[in-house]
Amino acid sequence: MTPTSQGSEEFVDVPVNRLFGWQLRSQSSEQAEIVLPLKPDYVQEEGVVHGGIITAAADTAAVYALLPNLPAETTMTSIDLKVNFLRTVLPAGGDLVARSRVVQRGRRVALCDVEVFQDGKLAAKGLFTYLIFDRESVIA
Repeated sequence: MTPTSQGSEEFVDVPVNRLFGWQLRSQSSEQAEIVLPLKPDYVQEEGVVHGGIITAAADTAAVYALLPNLPAETTMTSIDLKVNFLRTVLPAGGDLVARSRVVQRGRRVALCDVEVFQDGKLAAKGLFTYLIFDRESVIA
């Protein structure tokens, strides 16, 4: 992967990216990698990192793999996702690293495969589908 084409300043300008503290480590037209430093606030009742946090990190990595080839007059939104959690993620276990890869990019639909690691071990695997549509059709 190459260094990000979006730039870290633009990445941190996105409110949800700032909220979670995601870091865009690398980005190309086919892949992206984000890092999520874990916080104690991310745990659920049993003291493990909430699956929604892991899924959100995976979704963000997928989006940033698709953005470099997204024409300016279009936008996209998630329409389907499937995540398998493969191991427990603990806040003291180190940062999460989400690596995405574009599987298929069509005119209207795109598909990304994402793997999420903690301490070099695969913690989750997901498949994310996005609808691509004209930006002007978005209702404010």
